[in-house]
Amino acid sequence: MRLVILLVFFVSGCCSKSNIKWKHSSAIKAGRSSGTSDEVKYPDRPHIIILMADDMGFDDVSFHGSSQILTPNIDALAYQGMILNRHYTPNLCTPSRASLLTGMNPVHTGMQHYVLGACEPYGLPLNLKILPQYLKPAGYRSHLVGKWHLGSARKAYTPTERGFDSFFGLYSGGFDYYNHTVSEMDVFGYDFRRNLDITYEGLGKYATDLFTKESVKIIRQHNTAVPLLLITSFNAPHAAISSIPLEAPANEIDKLNYIPDPDLRTYAAMVTRMDRGIGRIIKELDRKEMLSNSIILFYSDNGAPIRGLYSTRGSNFPLRGQKNSPWEGGVRVAAAVWSPMMEVRHGVSNQLIHNSDWLPTFLAMAGTRPVRNLDGFDIWPTLQKGLPSPRQTIIHNIDPIDGYSSFYYNGWKYINGTTVGGMYDGWLSFRSKYPNPLANNYPEVVMASDTWKSLSPFALRQLTPRSITKIRKNARIFCQPKVPYAMECNPLLGPCLFKIIDDPCELNNLITTFPLHAYLMKVRLNKEKANIVYPINRPNDYEACNPDLYNGTFTWWLDQPPTTPSNTTVVMPQKVNFTSLDASQPVNEPAVTEKRPYFSIFQSPVVKTTRRPIKIFIKLIPEVSKLENFQKTGRNLIMN
Repeated sequence: MRLVILLVFFVSGCCSKSNIKWKHSSAIKAGRSSGTSDEVKYPDRPHIIILMADDMGFDDVSFHGSSQILTPNIDALAYQGMILNRHYTPNLCTPSRASLLTGMNPVHTGMQHYVLGACEPYGLPLNLKILPQYLKPAGYRSHLVGKWHLGSARKAYTPTERGFDSFFGLYSGGFDYYNHTVSEMDVFGYDFRRNLDITYEGLGKYATDLFTKESVKIIRQHNTAVPLLLITSFNAPHAAISSIPLEAPANEIDKLNYIPDPDLRTYAAMVTRMDRGIGRIIKELDRKEMLSNSIILFYSDNGAPIRGLYSTRGSNFPLRGQKNSPWEGGVRVAAAVWSPMMEVRHGVSNQLIHNSDWLPTFLAMAGTRPVRNLDGFDIWPTLQKGLPSPRQTIIHNIDPIDGYSSFYYNGWKYINGTTVGGMYDGWLSFRSKYPNPLANNYPEVVMASDTWKSLSPFALRQLTPRSITKIRKNARIFCQPKVPYAMECNPLLGPCLFKIIDDPCELNNLITTFPLHAYLMKVRLNKEKANIVYPINRPNDYEACNPDLYNGTFTWWLDQPPTTPSNTTVVMPQKVNFTSLDASQPVNEPAVTEKRPYFSIFQSPVVKTTRRPIKIFIKLIPEVSKLENFQKTGRNLIMN
């Protein structure tokens, strides 16, 4: 009898539309109608600052306990605000950014399968309204700095055509940090824009520094009476889409000589440089006296890639898997939020949050409403008062092309199928043996940062080195020991079930121990599958989008005819000083010359460097071969 009652309860819950759709309206109503002291008070059109890292590992912030790469500014934001220890995103760049800007899970927009290639003829669907378009009627000025990666095959897909008042950065998924070029398959070209125009103003300068400088400039010139949306979408520490995947200024690398591995040292320098940039941005907000009505969010778009295409030396320790996998290492990311309007701060939140929740949360603050049902929830009551998150479910992915699904409900996680033939399914990350010597005085390093100095006047209580150490300890994740009755998990052979709330490292597959629970998860997942949109990906058209046809640049090639005569090609501008943001050699505009052989993927058309390239393309040959073989059979994986 008890079994029947449980079954009816679970199935009725899974089939109730109100349980799986957006609860923004009820959350606002509950928060604003109360007349008690517990009433949730919404900020009045606050400045919204989103600082996003790219492919940064869960353990690449020092507030999670690692002492190899110190991130004092990010950590100061976390300690002065709140560490979001169960913050989830889709497992790849394009789906993650689509989720943030639409408030919808990518499985409901067709953006769930892989990332947008430089020459794929599609983008985020134009019928979807995105965050700056929602905020414009509320008077916001919206700016995007850094990476877009949601389409540029048509001009209509690009940021300034979709509500942003300005854009400064790259349209594609990544580029060379200095010459700002993209090399993908047989095409090679320049990708750096100011609004709709190609710009060479930063050629030869480190991209992270350029994005920091532009963000500071936007804040400095902003009229503080007008609400601001600033998304600084760093491309760091994503691998460069070039023959030298890990790039950082030499003077930054030299500071980290305690790390003997040169590639790991360079990766650490990439993270450190970004952290310093975040400190500069927050310092400028302080200087402009904007912090008193601001919310600042930091997170990584997905986990770090340890193996495979564009892999880096990031670490998702102690989580299983990586970017582009169904495991926690791909979807559970480092995140923190700060606002002086938050009444619960200086700690660790273990409330469930998905990055699709931010759009409805920001809309509630701005006093605007969405035009459709969203997957995201308004989580401001959770942030301000520490109330339970309204979220119980996360569809990590349902991918009918790769043939896998990953699904969370009420403390449990169900995985069926995987990516790339299971190459990313293991525990791939580790904690380094090379701590930063400054880690011995870690609290003092954090308290000396620009971010700490800017945010500490707003603190609810005085934080000491001891309290910092305690918060940091509480933010660490500890793996559940393996239990003797658990099965090994091979999701290519059959589904796996984890009680993820207790087993964050996905060590204990309980599929045979709790068969009823597994069945009920399957029922709920199948209900969700009935509502997905099939992926809208299209094959790359490298011939039509080839930058050779457009003066050496990537552009909206579906909208315009080629601009470069067929018997000519473009010589990229020359720039040789790759050491600092302040490099000031003149930049020549591109010139058209006689046709000549094109550059190989291991050549830089802009500069020769003595830095040792990592031959990731050679390393990937066997993995790419495995991927091609898997794709032939993976589409036929049974998803039941």
